Amino acid sequence: MLPELTNLLPSERARGLRQLYFFRLATVGMLVLSGAAIIHGVLLLPSFLYAKQQVKEKETILASLTATLAGSEERQVSARVNKLTQDATYLARLKDRPAASTVVAAFLEVPRTGVRMTGFTFTGPEEGKEARMTVSGIAASRESLRRFEQALSAEPYVTSTDLPISAYAKESDIDFTITLSGTLLP
Repeated sequence: MLPELTNLLPSERARGLRQLYFFRLATVGMLVLSGAAIIHGVLLLPSFLYAKQQVKEKETILASLTATLAGSEERQVSARVNKLTQDATYLARLKDRPAASTVVAAFLEVPRTGVRMTGFTFTGPEEGKEARMTVSGIAASRESLRRFEQALSAEPYVTSTDLPISAYAKESDIDFTITLSGTLLP
């Protein structure tokens, strides 16, 4: 027999059979791929169910831990937030309050010829009250004490000076205590 086979069918019929063959081949290929996909899906189902169960279990553990920690930690965090809020409020108010060092520094710039300071007491402003400062010292004479008190009352941040009249009882080496009040913000 000859190695060459002869096809006696008309060319249109041979082409139709070839198309039918490729169509059947494509159908079988699609069925094999669909079967493989279904088999793989079925085989992946236990893994999916196991992973889903593990996620639920971890979420349950997380929820119980969160509930346990929320009680104690939430109280601690809440207390800390309250403390920080109070501190921030206090620090915000500090810019409007005079500092004792600033007041003393401004006070020391006032001319005080013949007057020697021996003590300072400072009280910051409170609600409805002005800041107060008490200055103690020794004046060489009545005139130097009077000039010192006038210089203090002339300062713009001092609203009043209180020097007891008994301070003028002596003529020299006069012990005095002057109380200043006002904003005391130089």
